This record gives sequence, structure tokens and C-alpha cells, in this order.
Amino acid sequence: MGRTLNFYKMNKLRLTVLLFLLVAFSVFSQEKPYVTYQVKKGETVFSVSKQFQTTTQNLLKLNPDIKDNAISKGQILIVPNKKYSKEPNIDEGDYEKGGFLYHKVLVRENYFRLKKEYGVSKRTLRKYNLALKTGGLVVGQVIKIPVKKGREVETKTVTVDDKNTKPYLVKMKDTKYMIARRYGIKVNELDELNPEIKQGLKENTIIKVPNRREIPDLTEEGIIMYQIEKKETLFSLSQKFSISQGQLLEHNPELSDGVKEGMIIKIPKVEMSTNNKVFTPSVLAGKQIKVAILLPFMGGKRIDFNEETTTTKKLTRTLNIVTDFYLGAEIALDSLKKQGLSISAKVFDTKNSMTTTATILKTNQFNDVDVVIGPMFLQNVKYVSQSLSSENIAIVSPVSTKNHTIFASKNTVQDTPSNEALSEKVLTYITEKYAKQNLIVITDDLKDNKLKYDKIIASLNRLDSTQKIRVLTPVKGYIKPELFKRNLLNGKENWIVLLTGDHSITNDVVQNLGVLPEKMKATLFALHYKGNFDKVQNQHLAGVNFHFPTTSFIDYEDVKVKQFIKKYNTKNHIDPSEYAFKGFDVTYDALIRLASDNMVNRAFSSGVSKRTSCKFQYINNSGKGFKNKGVFLVKYDGLNLVNVEEKSADKP
Repeated sequence: MGRTLNFYKMNKLRLTVLLFLLVAFSVFSQEKPYVTYQVKKGETVFSVSKQFQTTTQNLLKLNPDIKDNAISKGQILIVPNKKYSKEPNIDEGDYEKGGFLYHKVLVRENYFRLKKEYGVSKRTLRKYNLALKTGGLVVGQVIKIPVKKGREVETKTVTVDDKNTKPYLVKMKDTKYMIARRYGIKVNELDELNPEIKQGLKENTIIKVPNRREIPDLTEEGIIMYQIEKKETLFSLSQKFSISQGQLLEHNPELSDGVKEGMIIKIPKVEMSTNNKVFTPSVLAGKQIKVAILLPFMGGKRIDFNEETTTTKKLTRTLNIVTDFYLGAEIALDSLKKQGLSISAKVFDTKNSMTTTATILKTNQFNDVDVVIGPMFLQNVKYVSQSLSSENIAIVSPVSTKNHTIFASKNTVQDTPSNEALSEKVLTYITEKYAKQNLIVITDDLKDNKLKYDKIIASLNRLDSTQKIRVLTPVKGYIKPELFKRNLLNGKENWIVLLTGDHSITNDVVQNLGVLPEKMKATLFALHYKGNFDKVQNQHLAGVNFHFPTTSFIDYEDVKVKQFIKKYNTKNHIDPSEYAFKGFDVTYDALIRLASDNMVNRAFSSGVSKRTSCKFQYINNSGKGFKNKGVFLVKYDGLNLVNVEEKSADKP
């Protein structure tokens, strides 16, 4: 009997505890605006949102991990709490909200007692309570009482929904540090938002995080995400992460509109350094490779060689470039075949049309192709890169210098170095060779260029803390000769860095330097060799020891160059143009790399190669394919161009 009674008491106790926990959980749940929900079989985003009386957009906002509107059985979601009420239960006591006390009229309460307790008159109460204008106080009635400053009342305050926070579902392997980093706060700040997590996180519980865009974890190979802090600039970011400002802009085009606090940007990791080892090909005999060449031969377009219109001239020039490139590529294919490589090649005319390019891809099998050479025009390169992104096919963009990062796939190969790479070549050379030379920078007075110039000047100023860079800016497009004389130093080497591409200023600089006394040493550097040098004679450039970067350099005394010219002339009865050299180099280099290793990532990471006119020095562009940084620094030696780096290497 005693044992039965004890068993009964124990069960009663368990039931009491269980009921207490259920009630406590129910009350606790009502205080939370969001709860977790486990998805059942067959449920969809739409059906769950309907069940919890919300919109699909709001459900997706609460659960950013949902991809393509698809949810699966067992998945944990954040959903609105249907039991949650912004208004507390008045039966649990008075509460304060929005400057008013919400009070439940008690037995024997009247206007006199209310005035004595809360300091408000009958007239004031009627003003804020419509029901009191037509009737008297009723026991159990809820009335609004304006709260007077300095008067203390025992209530609980109802906080308005916090718009500065949002719910976050704690996931497996989450840590407080990881969550805090994603939302740009410190761990102790996360603890302050969520006192219940001070002892640790629990999977599938909901916590509060700042209501801002999440800073993603590492999303691409070689990329980290960073949230810009107060007062940070493009320059300070480049210094902080040891990358160029150009790289920052390339990965974050929005920075060109200004650096703003709170922006989330991509930072390419410094491991994007260039691979400087020399590429060594494997034996080609017995290997096979399939190549598709996509070029805009402009088939079907009529060219009137007697017309002098701009359109015809442009079309004719394009056709000449494409034809020369293809004829050079043919020599490359023949050369590799003679070395034992089995090549299956197909040539397609894109007509510089995206529609034609799309048709080519749809009506031909590309899944067994190893490499696509082309297209030439950027919009078609973009289409091909995105269309073939899932395949292990190298897509070689042969001539465009523009930014490919926005659209490139992991297999896109940009073969022509960008303008940024050209500038970097010169500035790196100056940095490495600087030995207290007198540095002079020539700019123009265009406002659009000022920010760019200021950044370069700042980087050069860091070379020597004992002397500042001398900056010469034209007045009304002209630099006075006296200004040159005052800034050039006798008995010291003068390095003049030309930043502007203005024709008049360029001519001014070359002429002023050309009349210097022989004892005064001067070297002129340009970050780009463009049309501003077209009217400057080579002997004048030689006289100022002119250095500039270029993506192609042909040494006509080189054995490989002589062999290529001979083969090309024998086959086509004409000497090769610059684009014929390029067609040979691009095709030869891509095919011999892929024949040595058929995986695109390894093939273009296997070292530096130099062909007849081009250097191929690839860097992995953070999961966006490869960029060639193979740039030559050349100068005039008499009337001949020489490779500065090779010439200095030849010195004993």
C-alpha cells in the first residue's frame, strides 16, 4: 500500500513538473516573435508561409539559407510565432507603452482614486478613452492613462519591436566568433544582445544579430569578404591588405563611386602572386588535343575597298587583324603536329554576332573540346565563358585588355595583360631600382585624373622619407621650360615619370628633355605607350632614355623569331604582322600547356613561358580564371627597342 501511494505521489509530482514546464514554455514562446519549425515531407515555401500567416518573401528573408525556393524534410526554419502578441496579457498586470499606462479597472476604483494614484483628472481620462465619454468606469475595463514625468508607477514596460536586430538560426559548427564576424561586431556585443548565450550556443536556437547584410564567409577560392570601417579609404585598404588599388576596383567596381562605411567588399588574397618558375612542356608524341577557333571573319559582310568611310576602314582593319591572327595560329598548329601532337581543329566564324556565337555553341559538340581560342570581342567572350563554364575547357580570350572578372568562369584565360598590369610593371621597376634618384612626376590638369595621380604619387613618395616627389602640372596645357630647369638636378640621375596621355604635354616633355645639357642625366618613363607618342620621333625618345611597358616585344635576332618569319613567309608570301605573331604565340602556348596537363587549372599554373612576341605569366584570378601579367619593359637603344630586363641581366 505504501509503495502504491509513493508511486502515485511520484507520478503526480512528475505531472505537476511537466505541466509547469509546458506552461512555462508556452509563456516563454509567447514572448518570442519567432520560433523554429521543422519542415515536414511534401511542404513547400508557399505552404509553410501560408501556415504561419506570412508571405513567401518574408519567410525567405528570415531564412536566407533557402536556395532556389526549395526546402526539404527535416530542415529547420525560422517562422513567425503565431502565439506572439506585442500586447502583454493585462491580467498579468499593468504595462506601459508609448507614454501611456494600460490599466485594468479594479473593484471600487473611481475617478477620484485614479487621480490620487496616477495624477490625472476625469477630463484627461475621457480625452484618451472614447468609452469614458459615453459611460462611466466599469470593472475589468482597460483604460489608457497618460504617464506624467517624474511620477513612478509599478508596471512593466513594453518595448517597441527592435528594428536594429533580426533573428538568426544557430547552425551546426557555428561559433560566437564566426557569427559576430559575419555581422561586424565583437563577441561581447553578441553576448549583450543575447544574454542567454553567455554559457554557449545551442544548435537550432534563435538569437538576435544586427539587422544588416551578412558578411559572407570565404565564398570563392582566394577571396575574403570585408566590411569597410569608418574613415577607411581606397588607399588605406590597399595598404591594409597589401594589394593594389586597381585590384580592389577590379573586384569591387562600386568602389569607383566612393568608399562608404558599412560596404561589404571582396578582398583578393595576396596568394594571387605570379608564378615565376619557367614552364617546361612534356613530350608531345602520342598525345591528342581538340581545339575550336572562334574568330570574327565577318563572313557575309561586303567590304568595299574603294570606300573611305570610317565603317569600311574599321571593318577592313578588323578583317586584317583576324586574318593575320588566324594565319599565325595555323603555323602554331603545324609546328605542334610536327612535334608529334595529334590535333583536331575546327574553325568557326562568329561574325562578331552573339546570335551567331550562340548558334555555333548549340549546333556543335563542345563537351569533348580541350580549348577554345576566341572569340575576340568581349561580349562574345562573356557569352562563351558563361555557356561553357561547367566544362573543363580552357576559353582563351586572345586580345581584349578589359576587365574579365565580372563574367569570367574558372576556365577563362585572359591572354593580353590589362592596362593596370602595364602600369604596375613600370612602377614595380622604379620601386625595385630606386637609389635616391631625383623623381619628377608629370601630370595633366584634368580633374577626372587627379585621384588616380594622387595615389601613384603617394606610393612613390613612400620610397624615400627624406625627399618628396616633384610634381609638374601644366598651366593651360603648357609646361614652361624654366619649370623643368628648376626641378632637374645636376650631378644626379633624374627620373621623369609621365602619367598623362595628353599629346601636347607629351611633346612638351620630350622636347624639354631633349635640349638638356649632356652632363645632365635623365630617364623618361611612361606608364602606357599610346597615341600621345605617335608624332614623337624615335631618335628623340632615344635621346631621353625612354622606358615604357608593352605586351609584345619581338627580338628579330632571336632564333625562334627568325624561324617563325621564314615559315610564315614561305606559306603566305608576306612577312608576319604583330597579330600574326600573336596568333602563333597564343595558340602554341595554350595547346602545349594543355597537352602537358589536360586540367585547365594546372596547365595555366605551371610557370612562365616566352614565345616569339608574347610572355605568358599567369595568375589565378580568385576563381575567375587566369590573367596574363606577362609584360615587357623596353627602351630605345639608338633607334632599336631592347628588353630592359634582359639587357640588365646580360651585364656582368
